[in-house]
Amino acid sequence: MLNVLHLLAALAMAGCLYALWREARGISQSRGHLMVAPPLAFGCALLMIGLTEPDLQQPDVLRIAIAAGALLGAARGWFMAVDIDPLWSTVRLPSGSDGFWMVILLAFVVAMAAAAPFVSTQGQSYVPYATAAVAFGAGFLSTRAVAVYLRTRS
Repeated sequence: MLNVLHLLAALAMAGCLYALWREARGISQSRGHLMVAPPLAFGCALLMIGLTEPDLQQPDVLRIAIAAGALLGAARGWFMAVDIDPLWSTVRLPSGSDGFWMVILLAFVVAMAAAAPFVSTQGQSYVPYATAAVAFGAGFLSTRAVAVYLRTRS
């Protein structure tokens, strides 16, 4: 059944989409703005953990998902093109739409996890996989943002 946690997870994903919209369009932004989406994504992952039934939780899968996302995010953040404006202390990611598309995928996963119990009687069994997907995305977004932030410091 739907509850407040579903609404909060959807709001966290909407906040991530809003935070990454400028980045996806290639508009200059402050370096601190890079750090807005990762806490929202991790908050959504924590909410999804709260939505998972205790007997269905898979902590090992979550650890692997976060580690894999972090590894890919660090590689992406380290090797992606970044334009730096030292006068205004802003950065622009010309090819930064990957984070936006990742969050669109995660929002779709959250919506499917919320709708699955209405479609199937076994719908709750999909929530741990959705949680792992959101954890993967949160790891990706956070380490990508940290890698870009560290690369662009003066």
